[in-house]
Amino acid sequence: MKTTIVDVKALIKSKIDNIKIDGDSIFGEITDYAKGNFDGYPAVVIRPTGGEGEYIDTARNERTFNFTIDLYQEQSDDGKSREEASDIMETSVDLVLEAFDQDKTLGNEVQTVHVVEMRFDFENRKGTYNFASFDIKCVVVVNNFI
Repeated sequence: MKTTIVDVKALIKSKIDNIKIDGDSIFGEITDYAKGNFDGYPAVVIRPTGGEGEYIDTARNERTFNFTIDLYQEQSDDGKSREEASDIMETSVDLVLEAFDQDKTLGNEVQTVHVVEMRFDFENRKGTYNFASFDIKCVVVVNNFI
């Protein structure tokens, strides 16, 4: 089992990277750090945003790591139209939700994963991004001994 923020973030990144259509990744870029300009779209940014812990017993603690996953799809005269960007964003959101719904333990590496909140922001003018954001809680159990 993974028990650190670094390890759990890597699991989330791998899960998203493995979302494919006809063998090809649907994402143009996936980063695990905040970034402003992307090399490909749709783009994904995975950020740890906090956590909490709870005492289980003298040998174990339960930790919940919170992450936000941001999806970006560009709209521009040279890129995607508003309709194309919306279609790509909605498909991307559906596939991310499906990936986490079908693997609630990230390959038995965490206790459970919950997608707890989802937000969308769609701009109505060209030259902007379609944006979606997910809040994910990953629960792990940490042994208090080596």
